[in-house]
Amino acid sequence: MIEKMEVSDVKFTKSGDVHIAYQRYGSGPDVVIIPPLVGNVELGWEQEVYRRAREHNGRYVRALEFDKRGIGSSDRFEHAPTLEERIGDIEAVMDAEGVQRAHILGLSEGGVMAQLFAAMHPERVDRLVLINSTAGLAGSDQLQAYSDEPIPPFGDLLARIERAVETWGREPEVFVDLFAPSQNDNPAFIRWMARFQRQSASPADIKRQLDSVITLDANERLPEIKAPTLVMNVTGDRLIHPAVGRFLADKIPGARFVELPGEDHLCWIMPNWHTLMDCWLEFVTGVVPASRSERRFATVLFTDIVGSTARSAEVGDRAWRGMLENHDRIAWATVDRHRGKLIKNTGDGLLVTFDSPSAGIGCASDLSRELASEQLIIRAGLHAGEVEAREDGDVTGLCVNLAARVQEAAREGATYVFSTMRDLLLGGDLSFEDRGEHRLKGIEGAWRLYELAQ
Repeated sequence: MIEKMEVSDVKFTKSGDVHIAYQRYGSGPDVVIIPPLVGNVELGWEQEVYRRAREHNGRYVRALEFDKRGIGSSDRFEHAPTLEERIGDIEAVMDAEGVQRAHILGLSEGGVMAQLFAAMHPERVDRLVLINSTAGLAGSDQLQAYSDEPIPPFGDLLARIERAVETWGREPEVFVDLFAPSQNDNPAFIRWMARFQRQSASPADIKRQLDSVITLDANERLPEIKAPTLVMNVTGDRLIHPAVGRFLADKIPGARFVELPGEDHLCWIMPNWHTLMDCWLEFVTGVVPASRSERRFATVLFTDIVGSTARSAEVGDRAWRGMLENHDRIAWATVDRHRGKLIKNTGDGLLVTFDSPSAGIGCASDLSRELASEQLIIRAGLHAGEVEAREDGDVTGLCVNLAARVQEAAREGATYVFSTMRDLLLGGDLSFEDRGEHRLKGIEGAWRLYELAQ
């Protein structure tokens, strides 16, 4: 059975005069995760594409993840932190949780801090994992020897990053195309990325962060790293060429290099994220993560915005995008309040599961009411039964299909259920109105549906 994962509240610890925000989740060997240029330990849970890798990792390790100073919920800085201060932030987080020694995972430019920490504090590092990382954003004149194709100069890389910084919080598609191109056709993810950017850093914050991290350089310290090291890169990364990973693996004594197909610099969200995660999890735990799924009872909710195409044409693209951002913000908060699990955003709607029918129907009712106040009318459908909960975070099965068909049959602004769902909710304050028999697409027979009375 797939257990529920323990997730701590966001906590703060002092590193000098700076408050560092961090969070701990999962169970198993301790792994300290050093984030890329931007991170937000709290917001990462609300987006299903981001969340699934965290949930997967937490089944095998106890992760300690923090927001670097200047980003997320951590304190801002006016003057660029010294190397010692950045390394001190890692120590402060470990000390706050009583972690004397841990595996260190460095993501993207967070890998530079990871390398320096491993070189400076070998007594606190079990194993080191570097994913789509570099020894310093200024690069190395030795890299070309590790590739048969021309490697773009550092200036080109910096220009692409600066373009993403210039459009911060306003044109998230620029960032997504560079850092996560697999999500270019996922409008819900792009909308969420705009929110993630605005909540994680102001344009001035992210510019200061970039100016600071490009000064970090671990090239001269690589031979000093004693911890067993795994270096991983994806072939089509638009920021970090795989040759950088080969260089790192060559310069770190005994390091192992693994290259995987993919395009996303934010590789934990790429389509084959599972393969990458399992590789580093096996490296730090010594156990090959098993492919697991389970059948369990769940209440499944589907929603859809009514007349979205016509409404978009009526109000214009910019206004419609703002309305969809409001939809997502309200939906995430409402699902969380009712202890649901957002499985995926379906374009103009949601797929959510709940542990109980009452939680599901309560969420549907609140969503319908709160979104209506934003001039967004939805239809909703629910069903309760067995689903197959896959380890990649998705759910499948007849119950899921039935819930989808009920939603399609619902009238504007209404929430529909089958008689089985209605019967499970009898005895409470809810009432339902008979909406007669319906023929549902792809499902044989006539099915009687009931509408939740408002």
